[in-house]
Amino acid sequence: MHKILSKLFLAIALIIFIASNTASAMPEIYPLDQLKSGMWGKAYTVVDGSGKIESFDVHIVGMTDDGKGSKRMIMAEASGDVIKRTGGILQGMSGSPVYINGKLVGALAATLKEMNPYTFFITPIEDMLEMWTLPDPKAQVNYFKVVKAEEPKDDEPKDEEKTESETKTEEKQTEEELTEKETLEKETPEEETPEEELPEEENPEEEDPTEELCALYLNGFNSEGARFLCQTLGLKNLQAAPSSTERGLKLDATLEPGSALGVAIIYGDFSLGATGTVTAVDGKRILAFGHPFTHSGNVNYFMTDASVIGSISGANSTGIKLAGIGQIIGRINQDRESGVAGILGTFPAVVPITVTIKDNALDKEETYNATIAYNENLVPKLGASIAYTALSKMADTLAESTVDIDFNIKTDSVASGEISRKNMFYNSSDVGQVAVLELMQALNLVCSNTKQESNIFGVDVNISFETERRTASIVAITPDKKRVKPGETVNLTVDLQPYRKPVEQVVVPYTVPLTARQGNLTLEIHGGALVPVNQALANSGVVTATDSVKSYEDKIKDFLKAGKNNQLVVEVGSSLENKTEKDIRREIAQAKRAQARLKKEGKISKRSDSRVDTNYIIDNVMRTTLSVEKV
Repeated sequence: MHKILSKLFLAIALIIFIASNTASAMPEIYPLDQLKSGMWGKAYTVVDGSGKIESFDVHIVGMTDDGKGSKRMIMAEASGDVIKRTGGILQGMSGSPVYINGKLVGALAATLKEMNPYTFFITPIEDMLEMWTLPDPKAQVNYFKVVKAEEPKDDEPKDEEKTESETKTEEKQTEEELTEKETLEKETPEEETPEEELPEEENPEEEDPTEELCALYLNGFNSEGARFLCQTLGLKNLQAAPSSTERGLKLDATLEPGSALGVAIIYGDFSLGATGTVTAVDGKRILAFGHPFTHSGNVNYFMTDASVIGSISGANSTGIKLAGIGQIIGRINQDRESGVAGILGTFPAVVPITVTIKDNALDKEETYNATIAYNENLVPKLGASIAYTALSKMADTLAESTVDIDFNIKTDSVASGEISRKNMFYNSSDVGQVAVLELMQALNLVCSNTKQESNIFGVDVNISFETERRTASIVAITPDKKRVKPGETVNLTVDLQPYRKPVEQVVVPYTVPLTARQGNLTLEIHGGALVPVNQALANSGVVTATDSVKSYEDKIKDFLKAGKNNQLVVEVGSSLENKTEKDIRREIAQAKRAQARLKKEGKISKRSDSRVDTNYIIDNVMRTTLSVEKV
């Protein structure tokens, strides 16, 4: 089932007129088996804010091929004026196309760690082209084509566009002729590197000696949010991304080899993605990077244009090309060992998320909006990371705090169309890490539907916080009567001792279950999130092996029914202390008989617990005993 695109995307797609564009075509390929050490070529990329695609010289050193299942690579060295300006190969150059005699060799992809910054590796274009032949089950409805069909079919380029194209072709031919001349002049025995001198096969257990060259960026995340995201996703080496002034959707984008390109999985007030370079364009299809982004196979990510700000040279290591993720121009559909592939003018399924944060003490409020590219494995973690970051930015402290969180997930995975949950959390430091776990759990439940892929139409999160401790302990329980009958209601007055405040009283009504047997009835009163010490046969229920194998619907129900930290919960307690297996079996049998009797009499036994919300997180458990009389 395809995911529903955001309303914003659809609305724009249906009203914008798309200007016709000249489709780029693939150049001729330089086969890897014809490549020789000592050859010279050109690579193309953008290195500064001008946006101009510039070239630098490439000297082929040799080829590596570790056999079946291993990635083939071409070792090369960079030189020329552009490389002198940048101080060597930069992160963000990955995907830069490399040509020899006008034929496409492959994509600049990696360097050797802590080695000379002018040596790099190329992923052969033959390996990258396979991504265009792979299945794309995550493909979405292409609204670009729907609108395009309503336009005139005249796709011929304008005269001035032809002239510009012809000019570029002539310049490239001239450059190719020079390249051939340079190859003859520079190809000397001293500069050749025989194959036996290439790096030996690495021990699979050792660290990869190469370093991939896309620049992985965060935008909108503070240091705490970035740390939480990295821990949650297992990422490292994230850079703070410069903000792009152009955001939104662009339906008529064009790219050419050497253009800057962005791949994102979060877009909006918070962004997470990578920037690199376009390797090849064939009509609306593109290849880029020359190495994986997340290595997740068939994917559903944002393809964006990117604005290069400038470059920073590395000190005896790889520098970085600073670039900002720009407008959404298409969808990345393959993320493989050899690079990424995508389609211009088509757009990914998305999950919009809105997080509103309120500071109760200062009476301040802020709302953050972001869109997550739909990926069942990533949405729960990314949603929680966004909520955590929004809270940490607004709170601007890791000191003790109490947080109220209320979230709503709009989804077709449940009959009601939404999953809502409220709870309260306290922690002596960085309460946000605890507060967003239920949001992650809920999103994970939605995304783990075993029957079908679930749509998530939106996630709304409301969080309020204050920098004080709102916890309380139960210090006394007083029933308004000690002798009761099955089905009768008793009011329990619970004395609460808030942290450094006077005692408060809360009245909790409790209805004695119809299945209650004559004699003492032990009740446990505790906080909603606390698990009572001896709650094996609570609610006179029957424990069976099937409890461990629950349906998707039952898992959702259990999540929604789970007690909240700020609730007082009263339920039947059953001590297992000093009880034999025979005693336990007898209690189960008695519960079964009582349930059968009620069913025969046409009566329904209501759930034997009672819950009341309080203004505090309840941190302990107490008991009281009632005497049940015979009916």
